[in-house]
Amino acid sequence: MALERTAPTEGPPPLAAYGAVWVLTLASALAVQLARVTEFSVLPFIGILTLGMLFSAWVSRTPLSENMRFLFGFLDGAIALLCITGQPFLNDLFGITTDNSVEVYLSLSFLWYLCLRSVLMVTIGALVFQSVPALALFGLIATYMLAAQILWLFALLLLAMLFLMLVSHRMEWGRRFEAAEVGYALRTVFSTWVLAGAAAFLMTPLLAQTIGHLISTAVVGIPFRPNMQGQHTQAMPPELQAGAGAASLSKMEVMRVRIEGEGQPPYLRMDVYSFYTGRGWNRGRMFYEEMLSPRPGVFVPARPLEVPSAQQVSVTVRLSSGWHRNLYLPGYPVEVQAPLAQLYIVRPGGTVVSYQALSAGESYTARTYWLADDPDLLRQAPPASPRFPFQMPAHPRIRLPGDAPRSRLAALVDQLTRQQPTQYDKVVALIRYIEQNTAYNLNVEPYPPDVDVVEHFLFEAKQGYCVEFATALAVMCLYADIPARVVSGFILQERDPETGEYIVREEHRHLWTEVYFEGIGWVAFDATRNAPEIGVEALAEQQVDEATHQARRQWLQRVVDMLIATTVLAILYLLLAPRLGWAQRTPMRRAQKLYQQLVFALRFYGIDPPTAGQTPRAYLESAVEVLRQKGSDATPLLETLLPALLEYFYAAPQRSAALEPEVTRQTARVRNKILQELGVRRLILRLVELGRRKVYGS
Repeated sequence: MALERTAPTEGPPPLAAYGAVWVLTLASALAVQLARVTEFSVLPFIGILTLGMLFSAWVSRTPLSENMRFLFGFLDGAIALLCITGQPFLNDLFGITTDNSVEVYLSLSFLWYLCLRSVLMVTIGALVFQSVPALALFGLIATYMLAAQILWLFALLLLAMLFLMLVSHRMEWGRRFEAAEVGYALRTVFSTWVLAGAAAFLMTPLLAQTIGHLISTAVVGIPFRPNMQGQHTQAMPPELQAGAGAASLSKMEVMRVRIEGEGQPPYLRMDVYSFYTGRGWNRGRMFYEEMLSPRPGVFVPARPLEVPSAQQVSVTVRLSSGWHRNLYLPGYPVEVQAPLAQLYIVRPGGTVVSYQALSAGESYTARTYWLADDPDLLRQAPPASPRFPFQMPAHPRIRLPGDAPRSRLAALVDQLTRQQPTQYDKVVALIRYIEQNTAYNLNVEPYPPDVDVVEHFLFEAKQGYCVEFATALAVMCLYADIPARVVSGFILQERDPETGEYIVREEHRHLWTEVYFEGIGWVAFDATRNAPEIGVEALAEQQVDEATHQARRQWLQRVVDMLIATTVLAILYLLLAPRLGWAQRTPMRRAQKLYQQLVFALRFYGIDPPTAGQTPRAYLESAVEVLRQKGSDATPLLETLLPALLEYFYAAPQRSAALEPEVTRQTARVRNKILQELGVRRLILRLVELGRRKVYGS
């Protein structure tokens, strides 16, 4: 059915539209905060946004000339250029660290633009345009970080956009056929989303190769991230580099883990590295063995492990952010339940991977075989022979001819292990030496490029973090003819006091050593466990702040949930109000409200309310006579208001709209004058009296 469009509304945008834009910009700010490695305070952005919104709402109430509109558009473009080229200057004003990675740099530029342009949103079109850079910002963030919190904020953004577009649609179509235009509004909004999404999908690659390179290199001075499949150099760096210098990881939550069983494994395994290069580790030769699936979603190894139940643990992992092809497990898989079609075990490491990635919000459950560090059991194991796949490291100085002089490292290992009776005691002796002669330091300087990492760590730097500690222990074990390798993953050390689950964050990434014991298997050892720490005061303060950080995140999630619920209710009101006959505010209803406020104030002065059938004119004229008899200063004010209020009651809509500000001001003057004459004491007594009459009658 065709709809007849009424004259467009030329008035200022409603305050509800400003509220929707404030909500979607807040969601954008919180998303950028979550996506950065180093967190920053969003309070400056919220302050700028709020002040800008208030200024725009105030300016929008004043008619703007064409020249002013052109000036506002020019300033909008200038702000965009400033946010791209002058972001370091803006960051320095509020103490925010500038991140030089192009994705994070552009994300913060988008956020600055969203907040600074808030002073220019004086029309409904300018308000609706705020959703364009906000959508681009979320799309950019999704290319390098995707977390459950980001998805919630994106849902809030879309709901605020829907509300804003419905408000814009209603302003454009006026008030006629409100019940019939709901379907048209929904079709318009959702078709706009589909077209915008398709255009973004088609145009993004082209813009990235043209304007993106121009902005990132010529304007910003930061090149785009190079293709990860570029040309290989002759001297390829190791897959896992050691001695690389200071490490900095974020507090972003990666997953939640619940472990059930007699033991509590301290690690979640991810990758295994078997070949030492002198500068780090390579995975070496490996193959993928497909796991069998007896029923959909359940997987078991093709060569099942027969281990006692006492050495098995059950683990449930719920991912909180990112995309993951590795299944993080505390040991070797016995059975895995995951929402996947295929799973593979990487041999000889024993890790589990999938070609299909798991995303935030998904979970999996597994039973695993975990080898505990049992000294009595490990001392009974015979010496392990270094055969494939337990090959010696590739570094040439580890294996020398029999008549060649031994290195310092070989001599040290021989001195530490010569008198030890068992393989386990040899490993413990090596760990004890590392713990007593080195220190754990996350801010260690990078090692020189032409040195062996282990020798430089043990004899020169004597400082490092988990990568250097695990590498040193593994290489020293190999010097002692003990099969060893390093394993990357996460350490389980933070628990949620309410649920008992382990909270795993990016900062919990860890590297440890696994040593092979004949007849038992690979057992984990950690040389960092009792090592002295440099900067321990800062770490202690960080742990103290962790509870506050977690509480703030929970509070923030409650605020986001509340905003989502409020926005949904507002959208439902816009859609259902016309169909249910909830009319919008009309001049008559506004006049009735002002009349009721006036009657309520006169009752404080002892004037009875209007009787049934008494017209407003008759009641107000009688009220003027009562005020005149009592000598009230409000008498001339009410006499002046009376004709204007009556005209406002019965005038045409255009005339009523013109009279409304003056009538409202005069009504407020009469009301305030009556309250001033009563005073506080008489006002309280009259309130009590009116309340008594309301309950018990006159």
